[in-house]
Amino acid sequence: MRARGGRLALVLAAATVGSTVASCGSRTELFGGPTPSTTSRAPGAVVDAGTDADAGDQGGVPCIPGTFPLERGVAKVVLVVDRSGSMKLSLSSNEEPLPGEPSRWDALRAAVSQAIAPFDGELALGVTIFPDAFDSGESTRGCAVADSETLAPAVGNAAAVASALTRGQPFGGTPTVEAVKAAAELLRATRGTVRALVLATDGAPNCNAGLDPHACTCTTTGTPGGCGSAGNGTMCLDDARAIRTVEEVATKDRIPVYVLGIAEDPQESFARTLAALAVAGGRPRGTSPEYYPARSPGELTSALATIRDGVAQCTYLTPSAPGEDENAGSIEVLVDGVSVPHDPTRREGWDWVDQRYGQLAFFGTACARVSRATGSTNVTAEVRCRR
Repeated sequence: MRARGGRLALVLAAATVGSTVASCGSRTELFGGPTPSTTSRAPGAVVDAGTDADAGDQGGVPCIPGTFPLERGVAKVVLVVDRSGSMKLSLSSNEEPLPGEPSRWDALRAAVSQAIAPFDGELALGVTIFPDAFDSGESTRGCAVADSETLAPAVGNAAAVASALTRGQPFGGTPTVEAVKAAAELLRATRGTVRALVLATDGAPNCNAGLDPHACTCTTTGTPGGCGSAGNGTMCLDDARAIRTVEEVATKDRIPVYVLGIAEDPQESFARTLAALAVAGGRPRGTSPEYYPARSPGELTSALATIRDGVAQCTYLTPSAPGEDENAGSIEVLVDGVSVPHDPTRREGWDWVDQRYGQLAFFGTACARVSRATGSTNVTAEVRCRR
């Protein structure tokens, strides 16, 4: 399929990413460079999402016509991990785990370690854990996200990520919005690399004291008087703001967000929120539910491995691209000589992740095809440039 201009124009890659990237000047911070520090966020504060889509901007990549091999990208991935109080419950119920049964937190830690270890040399891994384990203020119910709970992504970081998950125990609320912002900051300064967030959570976002506690969906159960008894909206479902924040990260920063829903059958309003977050993040599953469900240790490990493989094996980088104007050029993408359709719905085919910086991803059976491909010559692009 030939795609034109706008979102439909593409690229080519040189046989060796390292040397070509350096010469183009567009991907000089694949793993290094300064990382902006996150700031401690006031519990319950509502802060604008604030993006810097041109951070690290060096003008994008040029257009060079011809047929070229595409190179698989090495990804920077930040895990955004929920450590709220409900993570101490069982994976299969909203009760304390039975003797010998892991809690949601224990299962998640084990699954993360297992899923990321094989890709330690191929993924630049980081983590943001929320809420802050040491925020014990009863009035805030643990709604802070601290610098000390973030780890910038780096290759060979699997052990450090696993170690970070051993500190602290489940506690407090679910400040999803602030956690996603903190994680995005770890990636925002770098363009021209494959970037992704993986949000792993068992509950609904809350910690927005500005919501009306008498007119909201309450995220707590069995609380006398519901959310109104707290005197503010901290325990209200903060779904609209969370969905908007994830969408801004995915569209403005062009950092896709995968959503992993932990635990058995979340209540209907929470399940809808998880599904909406997955769609907003630009990486929904091709079936219902749109988020990746994880209701057992095995299912959790499988979901993480699927996400890991999708990020690492299905995203490609190119050091050259036609401009984004609809008359700038065209591209045909082929795997093993067979044309792959462009699919902006991201169900079957390929689509741009960041056209200006030469990033595209494969979806559905196309992702499976490129995962099986061996050698860079199996994934190619025919590019035409118009000036």
